[in-house]
Amino acid sequence: MKRSFSLRYCPVGAVSEIGASAHYVQFDRWGVLLDAGLDPHRATQDGVPAYDALSNHPVNAILVTHAHLDHMGSLPVALQHFPNARVYMTPATAELTEVMLRHYLQVQRKQAAEQWQAYRPLYTEEYLDMIRYLFQSFPYKTPFGLHGYEESGLRFTFYDAGHILGSAGVLIEWKRRRLFYTGNVRLSSQFILKGARLPDAVDILITEATYGADDRAETIKRGAEIKRFAGRLSERLKLGGVVLLPVFALGRTQEMLMLLHRLRQKNRIPAVPIYVAGFGLAINRLYDRMLHKIYPQYRHGQLRTITFGRWRARRRLNGPAILISTSGMLLPGSASFGFARQLAEDARNAIFFVGYADPETPGGLLRDKRFDTLQQLFGLPRLNCSVEVFHFSAHAHRGELLKLVRRMNPSCVVLTHGEKPALEWMARHIPEVAPQSRILIPESGQWYAL
Repeated sequence: MKRSFSLRYCPVGAVSEIGASAHYVQFDRWGVLLDAGLDPHRATQDGVPAYDALSNHPVNAILVTHAHLDHMGSLPVALQHFPNARVYMTPATAELTEVMLRHYLQVQRKQAAEQWQAYRPLYTEEYLDMIRYLFQSFPYKTPFGLHGYEESGLRFTFYDAGHILGSAGVLIEWKRRRLFYTGNVRLSSQFILKGARLPDAVDILITEATYGADDRAETIKRGAEIKRFAGRLSERLKLGGVVLLPVFALGRTQEMLMLLHRLRQKNRIPAVPIYVAGFGLAINRLYDRMLHKIYPQYRHGQLRTITFGRWRARRRLNGPAILISTSGMLLPGSASFGFARQLAEDARNAIFFVGYADPETPGGLLRDKRFDTLQQLFGLPRLNCSVEVFHFSAHAHRGELLKLVRRMNPSCVVLTHGEKPALEWMARHIPEVAPQSRILIPESGQWYAL
């Protein structure tokens, strides 16, 4: 009699929101954790996935798709729960993960000191030193097994997800079944990175749905958006203003630097100084060192030649100039929050949003023009600066995600990493491209048979 086998799934992190991604898949006697994220907007312990829910289940491997905190920020905590798990990621993600985890500790320590609170980190620098040797890295399209558990029959392959440097989707093959987890994915090219290069047919697809509710993103033409950006930017600079681009240190900083460089080379924007402030400078150095290993055509060290210099905190904000600064959501205490407060009263200045911002963060409030709330937050009588939003996302829009589902033609689609309206829009429209697919919007902590 042929033995039956089981494949079960449980999201232990966030599902219907952006943050703390962590998905557990059990293959008979073996278990795999896909990502070990953190919600950096919540108190440290509150932002960690519910790893206790897996206390009676095997976790033999942890696969990290990329080095943003919402996908790997709780990796040290996960390893405290599952000390025997193998940790797999791409080479670039391994280097970026170590840097990002150390930076997170520095930020937490600084915030605790500013708020006169006790510093209670999720982990320590010493613990990071201990676990770094556990990271095993594999390049794209290089299959590998579950080391030490070869009898499991599990085989993993990373595919370029096109999101940030080193980002990957994960293909898991087991007993003639193929499960693919997209992580965060961008199908078309950005200004540095090429679009995702993913496998074809799979049986189970776990996909992000970040922009599922955005009806504008799929209508935007890249060339027209670049033209609009260059035009608005030139207007502010010709007035002598400072244009602030609040960005994520990892990914958005580097992509926007490359766009500005190309616009300046083609004389589409004035030749003014471009400054970088915040943690993005450190990430620039890693991009300069590692990017050419993935994209040989990239000139080694190019990002370093684009910037005019570092904007010092005490320097007067005199224009015309472009200032790229973290955090992308203008979180209180960040460099970009302080710069925005200094720039907001002068009508010559502008704040340009070029990436995602949670609606409840200062960045989200500013994007939505909720100035009354922001005036109180900034402690200003009025906000006169121009505010613009441009769509240069590192995520696939919903039309691209539907094309991905059609191409992979899975028997089951699991929708994650999106607000509830985004997940529901995807669920309504997937039957149009894959009518045979079972569609699942899971609940965190619930178990599902796949």
